[in-house]
Amino acid sequence: MPFPVWVVAIRDPAYAYMLRSSGFRRPRAPLPWRRPKPFSTGYAPVGTPMPQLTDEEIAELQAQAEAGARLHIATVQEMEQRHGEVIRNTVAELMRAGSATLQTSAGPIEARIIRFPREAVVLEIHHPGGWGQSRTTQSGVGEQAVHQLAAALASTRPEAEPLI
Repeated sequence: MPFPVWVVAIRDPAYAYMLRSSGFRRPRAPLPWRRPKPFSTGYAPVGTPMPQLTDEEIAELQAQAEAGARLHIATVQEMEQRHGEVIRNTVAELMRAGSATLQTSAGPIEARIIRFPREAVVLEIHHPGGWGQSRTTQSGVGEQAVHQLAAALASTRPEAEPLI
């Protein structure tokens, strides 16, 4: 059973912030005086078993996943090299002011640092394709921000370019 967020907040307020702001509702333990909910079979229709994958199919899916991960890493590294100066300038503004915006041809990428006690930092990045959070430390937030901004730039659209 997961701990309630208020218990987590006592030990790690940064993680509790991420839980609260994620929008995901954590399951609660049923109170003893409530009736149990009826049994659910999930989303698959009753009676249709999932086909078992063969070892070759599993190996093929793993190879596809590894190739996709390598391609994403290469794309992010290429973005860091190609637009490194603009990204580092945005990170410098982010470190100084606590928030910064990287204007791109696909729309703005907004970054924000939320500082917590004991060196904990949450880095939030909102971009046209979605948003993300990562937890890091005061000393590592600059490097993390460079990687996250490059990843956000790579994931918005392939042709997205920063506007200077």
